[in-house]
Amino acid sequence: MGSAYRFVTRPPDVEHGHPFLVYDSSGQLHFELTCFAKESTFQVTQKTTQVYLYALLPFFTWLDTQSHQLSSNRRWDELPEKVRSVVEDYLNQQMRCQLQQHHLGFQLVRATAHPPTRVRMFLVALKFFYKLMKCQGFYNYPNPLVDSQAEMGAAVEEDLKTPKEFPLMPSLSGVQKPINRQRLTDSYYKFAGEEWIPQIIDDPNLPRLILEGGRRLPGWGLREECVTRILFESGARISEVVGLTLADWIERGMKQETNAFSKGSGGRRIKFIRFSNETAKLLRRYVNQERIKYDPNDYDLNDYLKLSKQERSELQIVPLFLTRQRTAMSAKNYRDNYWKKACQVAGIKANIHQARHWYVTIAVRQIYETSKTEGEVTRRLRELR
Repeated sequence: MGSAYRFVTRPPDVEHGHPFLVYDSSGQLHFELTCFAKESTFQVTQKTTQVYLYALLPFFTWLDTQSHQLSSNRRWDELPEKVRSVVEDYLNQQMRCQLQQHHLGFQLVRATAHPPTRVRMFLVALKFFYKLMKCQGFYNYPNPLVDSQAEMGAAVEEDLKTPKEFPLMPSLSGVQKPINRQRLTDSYYKFAGEEWIPQIIDDPNLPRLILEGGRRLPGWGLREECVTRILFESGARISEVVGLTLADWIERGMKQETNAFSKGSGGRRIKFIRFSNETAKLLRRYVNQERIKYDPNDYDLNDYLKLSKQERSELQIVPLFLTRQRTAMSAKNYRDNYWKKACQVAGIKANIHQARHWYVTIAVRQIYETSKTEGEVTRRLRELR
């Protein structure tokens, strides 16, 4: 059995350009790990690179010296599924972790013997290692530590951030780089029972839980019910939902669609959003029963339909969702007074933007789970975009 992998820091008087030299179990320079250490320092601090090396080298030592891995000729640069098999052996045998296959394809990890921070650091470092190896051309396959379906979901969200043309489908997501907010991780290995991953994103019951929480709030009515349902059923931004006008809905036939503006459109209606038939029925009830109480003209839906035939342009400035002060409902009003409180009652930590994450995540998962061919996956993802 060879010795453990180790690294040495470059002496100040040496000019070879590598901050660390990594040696394998035979005492030979490990070229790829040495390159990783150098490239890592361009993206993170030298101290962080050291932490990554401390987390990675026991794994590489185990891979080089463990009898079963040696007899199976396992290597770090194999196909992703083979790499994951090795990683799972290491997590089970060396780190004493419990792994559970999630119904959406990734693995849930539970640390039992070592501190979760140690296990987490190993997985973060290994994911970063494969990212840099792929970028440098040393690894020729997709990153094995990345959940391909979650990665595709993030790609769809990023593609939908800014509309480039009139879309065939609603602009369903648009994940922005988070500012003090947690986004969905694309890691293949996710910790169970910790806030490291917002697992609610994958929970098909999330809309029901928030709606049930809201219904227990004083003041929660048809307006809040409709806004919340449209958020989850369309993937629209909260500003787009509360910014709807009566003209937006009437011009689409008052059924399951409305015209809508998008981020960066300057208020121009460049897309439409869709929701369920049940939500459309609730929306009619809201306009005729609850909204009419605060309408400046005491108009119901039939009154506005008559008006639309005479002066359609006037409806462009009539808000669909009204406050008790007879003004248009704002995103801040809904977020602070209804969304946050509904989440608190339901015992959920969820930023309102996560409704959009949830929509696109569920949509992408369903595409992968129900498509029969790769061509169908590609076509349906294109339609989603």
